[in-house]
Amino acid sequence: MSASASPAPARPRRAGPYPLLERPTSAMLLALVSGVLDAWTFARVGTFATVQSGNVVMLGFFGVQGDAERALRALAAVLAFGLGAGLCAVAVALVLARGRAYSPWVLLVEALALVVCAVLVAARPALAAGVVLAVSLLAGVQGNAFHRDHGMLYGNTAVTFVVQTTFSLLGRAVVRRRVDDGDPHVRIAAVFGLVLVAFADGGAAGFVLESVWSPAPLLAAAVVVLGLGLAAARARGPVDPEQTAPTP
Repeated sequence: MSASASPAPARPRRAGPYPLLERPTSAMLLALVSGVLDAWTFARVGTFATVQSGNVVMLGFFGVQGDAERALRALAAVLAFGLGAGLCAVAVALVLARGRAYSPWVLLVEALALVVCAVLVAARPALAAGVVLAVSLLAGVQGNAFHRDHGMLYGNTAVTFVVQTTFSLLGRAVVRRRVDDGDPHVRIAAVFGLVLVAFADGGAAGFVLESVWSPAPLLAAAVVVLGLGLAAARARGPVDPEQTAPTP
């Protein structure tokens, strides 16, 4: 009679509180903003602010169809997002070199830039195509600053991964009696699932607001980002997300 397999060791837990920008509420707010921005850019020119996989597919699709204008729009959105991510990487490195938290700066600058974009669209609707690229750049900044390579990815740049992880965790919960790695699978799946709901809610809100007044989604996103930035600036504990920490 074979001996039963010993359970897998539990994954080590982090000590102390999770940083503000690593908590589920922050994840949902960032996903909400991403959904709003995607809805606005898609409604204006048919490209996404954060979902670059969609833009890359459109680049190939419209390129093969010979629709150069739409293919170039998709390419421009990808490049703008990438430029934002690159600029953010430089800014974050410089702020961290001074021993300071970067999250408040990134969020407050993003909020201010979104207000400027809204004002430009309200004053000069003809500038909307250029503002779309600015919004894609800001999405790249947000995505780079609050992206993690282990655990919660916040949904603002990796929606497919979040969907995959949600259902993967639910699947592991089904076999937990046979293979227990110590993780509360259902609870963590619920966190990822709520981020997806927030992203969808942001998309819905963005389309509704855009139909009422074109700059409204940008202003709504700015309010959310500003609130999160002020909370980060006033936080007494850790603020910046840790790239390799477990998901809350």
